[in-house]
Amino acid sequence: MRLSDRTRRGRALARAASMGVLLATALPAAACSEACCPPEMTFAALPGCLEQGGEVALAVGARANQPAPVLPAEVQTLLQRTAYDGDRISVFRVDGDPKPTGDAKFGSGAQNKVRWDKDLENFQLSLGKAISAVKAEQPEANPLEAVARASEAAAGQGTVVLIDSGLQTLAPLDFRQDGMIDADPVELVDFLEKEGQLPKLDGKALVLVGIGTTAEPQRSLDTARRDNLLAIWREIGKRGGARCVESYATAQQAAAPDGLPAVGAVTIPPPPNPPQGCDSVSIRDAGRVKFRPNSADFVSESDAAAELKAYADTALAKKYRVKLTGTTSSAGENRNTESKRKLSRDRAEAVKRILVGHGVPAGDVETLGAGMDFPGFADDRDRGGNLVPQLAARNRQVILEFTGCA
Repeated sequence: MRLSDRTRRGRALARAASMGVLLATALPAAACSEACCPPEMTFAALPGCLEQGGEVALAVGARANQPAPVLPAEVQTLLQRTAYDGDRISVFRVDGDPKPTGDAKFGSGAQNKVRWDKDLENFQLSLGKAISAVKAEQPEANPLEAVARASEAAAGQGTVVLIDSGLQTLAPLDFRQDGMIDADPVELVDFLEKEGQLPKLDGKALVLVGIGTTAEPQRSLDTARRDNLLAIWREIGKRGGARCVESYATAQQAAAPDGLPAVGAVTIPPPPNPPQGCDSVSIRDAGRVKFRPNSADFVSESDAAAELKAYADTALAKKYRVKLTGTTSSAGENRNTESKRKLSRDRAEAVKRILVGHGVPAGDVETLGAGMDFPGFADDRDRGGNLVPQLAARNRQVILEFTGCA
């Protein structure tokens, strides 16, 4: 394990532990000799913005539809340093109504290093058990509110740690709404900000652990949607005023803890099957066929090619011609501008390029750019004229139609 160049020395007088409901017993509170305690300790290095120290508040998602929470090595090191410095550690549960489960500061009355080290070790063990004991008590999941409450608890410029899949199931960030998981992160956070729903992080660090990691019955996220979900949470941190946002992945697991309140599953739309005959399907700007914002570049050209191969194979086998119509949301000016028509046409051309790469003759593929002007356009503005991000996501498509049937 890599060690930091900086050796941390704690305060001259360690403070008594006050564990509230977090730990069952308090640590001794006798006087500690400055000569012995706290001893010099060297910790594993952390990202620069987490070196600042201060109080830590953890929002722990031990709930249905995701694995039991796991503390990555970096978070364990952060907690060790926080305990050593005598700063407060608070814990909140993530469920439909997030609440604190306790808080603690480490202190030891030991007058020799051996005993002081043992007290710190016991504190860390007790803290780990307390975190493992956190369980959801209310149905559904509101990690956005959990982050807000954790931020209030971490005084000054401390650190908020969210250990959760990030798949919220309550307003204003209900990912069960069609299109929400595919929403543009900036547009979605714009909406939250206008609604006054962003957590106030005010110079704190935000650490995201396990975003996008799910367990049955929640269907797992594909890579593109997991990346988009993480981008949404990173944007929430940035726009909430966090001084930095760090993220750590955890392993996908099959089972969630038993006996916990229900959490609604977020629907992950599968890609549409190729039309059977001269018909059309809408290929959303989502999943493996996802474009970069305001661009005709795919997030992953290889993923798009793999997803679109079935359409090319069908067109070749049936000798169909293909008509591709790109569409857009109303983002920006709420009218069908030439820039919208051009972007939608360029995206249709990008899909054509993939089909041609799979062997479809270029002359058999027609491309159009409809912008906002297409059947099925969903009004993606609210009554105040604000863009509704999940509806905007649904309007970004390339409509594929097979023609030339015998």
